[in-house]
Amino acid sequence: MKRQLSVTVLGTVQVHDGTAPVDLGPSKQRALLALLALQVGENIPVGALALALWGDNPPPSGSHLLHTYVARLRRALEPGSPRHARTNVIASSPRAYRLQLYADQVDLTRFRRLAEAARELIRRDRRSAAFELLDAAVAMWTDPDLTDLRALLPGEEAVAALRREWVTACLDLVTLGLELDRPAAVLATAEHLAAAEPLHEAVQARHLTVLARTGRRAAALDRFAGIRARLAAELGIEPGPELTAAHRELRDGPAAARPAVPPPGCVASRPRPPWRGTRPGATELIGRETDLARVTGLLTDHRVVTVAGPAGCGKSALALAAARRVHPGYADGVLSVDLAAARTPDDVTREIRRLLRLPERGGLPRLLADRHLLLVLDNVDHLTDSCAGLVDDVVQVGRRVSALVTSREPLGLAYESVWRLPPLPALTTGPDGVRGMPAVQLFARRAAQARPGFEVGAKEIGTVAVICGLLDRLPLAVELAADRMADESLDELLRRLDDPLTALRRPDRRGRPAHQTSLSAALQRSLDCLTPAERWCFVRLGALPRLFGLDEVDRVCGAAPWWRLRTSVVLDGLVAKSLVTVRHHAGRPTYAMLRTVHQFAARLLAGELGQYGSAPALSARVG
Repeated sequence: MKRQLSVTVLGTVQVHDGTAPVDLGPSKQRALLALLALQVGENIPVGALALALWGDNPPPSGSHLLHTYVARLRRALEPGSPRHARTNVIASSPRAYRLQLYADQVDLTRFRRLAEAARELIRRDRRSAAFELLDAAVAMWTDPDLTDLRALLPGEEAVAALRREWVTACLDLVTLGLELDRPAAVLATAEHLAAAEPLHEAVQARHLTVLARTGRRAAALDRFAGIRARLAAELGIEPGPELTAAHRELRDGPAAARPAVPPPGCVASRPRPPWRGTRPGATELIGRETDLARVTGLLTDHRVVTVAGPAGCGKSALALAAARRVHPGYADGVLSVDLAAARTPDDVTREIRRLLRLPERGGLPRLLADRHLLLVLDNVDHLTDSCAGLVDDVVQVGRRVSALVTSREPLGLAYESVWRLPPLPALTTGPDGVRGMPAVQLFARRAAQARPGFEVGAKEIGTVAVICGLLDRLPLAVELAADRMADESLDELLRRLDDPLTALRRPDRRGRPAHQTSLSAALQRSLDCLTPAERWCFVRLGALPRLFGLDEVDRVCGAAPWWRLRTSVVLDGLVAKSLVTVRHHAGRPTYAMLRTVHQFAARLLAGELGQYGSAPALSARVG
């Protein structure tokens, strides 16, 4: 029975038994099947499935509902089997489920195998065979926008990452078609990809080249003019090197597209560009492969990129790792400035001048005008406005200077590209089940450093997964918790996490900014960046559940006599500063807070109520 089933997720989410479609039931059941199919053959914890289906606030009966959905799906997928024997397709393990199908029964797995086989053939210089495999892989996507999957799993990062796989495969196919002088064979793919990614400069450059080499040079020139105008209007930038080279080929012919590549010996002998300031950490990032690839890609296409996200999510580590990847492409190297201790705009410019050994006189933008440099500004939360002005001046005057910024909130520049960094993924990405969860891997690595010889075995894995979940899978919080393994047991640590804001303090962590020595300090820094209205609202959110709507916020915030701003405007500020997240359903926003952030707000509210005695007295005091 199992051998006849086929699962589709690269178009409409559906299952066929032979040629007959299987009724998967209502949307939540279909969403559950899709989640299992995205990681076919892997154990996915019940908690991770519930989080993907309902977010941070599942219904009270969520666990029961999930088991009910599994039972109904089993009945639909194995209708001829007795009730207690329906475990051949959806199998169970302690607190986890897995879709137990062969790899060729799921279109996503077939796509990935074909794409990886094609890349292996490219590495072996068998390009014609690789082209055929890539072409077959791309053809499997009946809906590259993943419309059905997005509707079933709104906001799920795994879906966004899956679509990026399509973009990468299509771009590889078009590039290979051009190398093999088969532009007509990839014209349809290039056009579809260009329409789907209108601001992706590498995609647009390949499309222009395909148009030119299929006899559509006039159309390509018109297309370039449209792309250039759109980049200027939406991002405030000029075309980058790849688009410029494609345009030069259109205008002057293929020989003028790019300068001659120097012999390998010359490249090897070229001195490595300098790196000044803070360097990347010695350890490899865990669970950030997709984010690292995306930020690196953004740096190729955009001159200002901001990595934004909540306190402790690992923005600095990701930005420095991305800077390390693109470092060789900047002739004047990387300048990385940690602004955690900076207090004024003058501190920022003074540190840049010091690291580059620039004179005290002369405007900084002019002094950087002729440099080909990546400027990394780390921890700018408390100086966002002044850093935005500095970055704007520098990149406008220095046309070859790019900026990579980390902050709780974007700079607000019209041409800025923002990558929102979430906590570590909840779903596993490998065959190891819970052990493959990035937060669990991070905890295990850090705990082994704190207590040499410590290992996360079969008995410990469940407790570690619970600990990571209680800490919202935030890298800083997970590392701080693992540090306590130096002198505590897992059970003792788990008991402490009823109050993680008090428990997770390690003031002796050398090499860390002060706001990273405890979870409370990291969140306090976020609080210090709020306006009075935002702070008032944030503290009162501690009286609400972690999932709430506008009406509930009005109820707890609207009583203040000075409350004049619309609630949604203030909430937008909290969303921008990564203290609250928002999702829109049927035109209505639903807001949520991480568990640790919500506990911080509740503690602040309790402190204020304790100071003034009651909520009415507090409102009167503020009013």
